[in-house]
Amino acid sequence: MKRNLYLKTTPVNEALEKYTEVLKSVIHKEYENIPVTESLNRITSEAIYAKYCSPLFNAAAMDGIAVIAERTNGATEILPVELDYKEDYIIVDTGDPIRQPYDAVIMAEDIVEADNNKVRIFNAAVPWQHVRPIGEDIVKGELIIPSFHKIRPVDIGVLLSAGITQVKVIKKPVVAIFPTGTEIIEPTEEPVEGSIIESNSRMFENLVVEAGAQAHRFPPINDDYNMIKSSIVNALDTHDMIIVNAGSSAGTEDYTVDILKELGKVIIHGVAIKPGKPVILAIVNNKPVIGLPGYPVSAFIGFEKFVIPVLNLLSGSQHTKRPVVEATLSKRLVSSIKHTEYVRVKVGNVNGKYVAAPLPRGAGAAMSLVRADGFCSIRQELEGIEAGEKVDIELIKPLNEIEKSIVIIGSHDIILDETADYVANHDNDFYISSTHVGSIAGLMALKRCEAH
Repeated sequence: MKRNLYLKTTPVNEALEKYTEVLKSVIHKEYENIPVTESLNRITSEAIYAKYCSPLFNAAAMDGIAVIAERTNGATEILPVELDYKEDYIIVDTGDPIRQPYDAVIMAEDIVEADNNKVRIFNAAVPWQHVRPIGEDIVKGELIIPSFHKIRPVDIGVLLSAGITQVKVIKKPVVAIFPTGTEIIEPTEEPVEGSIIESNSRMFENLVVEAGAQAHRFPPINDDYNMIKSSIVNALDTHDMIIVNAGSSAGTEDYTVDILKELGKVIIHGVAIKPGKPVILAIVNNKPVIGLPGYPVSAFIGFEKFVIPVLNLLSGSQHTKRPVVEATLSKRLVSSIKHTEYVRVKVGNVNGKYVAAPLPRGAGAAMSLVRADGFCSIRQELEGIEAGEKVDIELIKPLNEIEKSIVIIGSHDIILDETADYVANHDNDFYISSTHVGSIAGLMALKRCEAH
């Protein structure tokens, strides 16, 4: 039986740079015109300029009366000036046009009504007082938003004010997701010995949507060379990108890399990353096809490091860096110089310093992703990091939540999970952050001031 053995793994940044450089030369963005009212979070394909001024006319900025400023001269508390309706003033509401001969507005609370449609004023008005001139906010022809801008709710309001009802945006990439493996079953099926409930593709599906693209998840495919090949070929006509999950490693039934070599060009097979080494970066019919490993943590990290940057390239989105904090590592981490390792950690603030407690490191430990507050990266040239050293943590949870966390390190007690749930349901202004390392390790963490 043939195995796809790794002769070489490529460093993460080098692999991504090499892949995206090739992609830039072959992919082409597509555009579409859509209503502004449906454009939230879409990426503009070109600069957008105002069709109209805002306001469209000189407008009252307050409720009150429009006056001829010159006729109010001399008004004081001692000697008020009386104005005649329609001769010296008219009544206006906020937003009403201000037309000649009127050139100022006096607020309703600054006037006193007198007999025979007269009003008294106690302060003189100056020209253009409380009047919004034409184009005060937006001038016709003015740049509203630039190219490759992610449209926000405030942008939609301004676009409409400027008379823009349609906007040209980059089409959302459509991503095909193929889970593979004879042993996998749908969550609705009854598992038997040897069955693995398929979940990665649903994680991918939602990560794709979260990244602003469209996801099309296909039913699981058995480990059959021709079935996988035909599925990929059929999807190329209607999708901008393809993800094949599992079958990317060195097993005898891992066909993905051979299929992609037959259909197109494999740029990278094997990345110096742990977990997630068996990543395939390929191009077929000028479209990106990425093979991701089957273990959940490996699949997630491979998606984050490679799929997201490619989706950004296809959609025109800008890469958003996660916040990073410096923390003290609570436990020694041994690693290998063969790869960069991403360790999931819990993070908390203890006595004014951030503490990072490692979670289980296995590629199949999906719950470590759920529990994690961030990732600690061990660079490829390091053999590990000692306990007590300062490390940079890339956060995947809000910093304000971490700041309000009670850090508990020790044995796993189900009461901690129940307490965390109770706290979440009673709107208390703190969180429970527990890491399970055993009693002795917990006591040592307490001694080192790494837990509350």
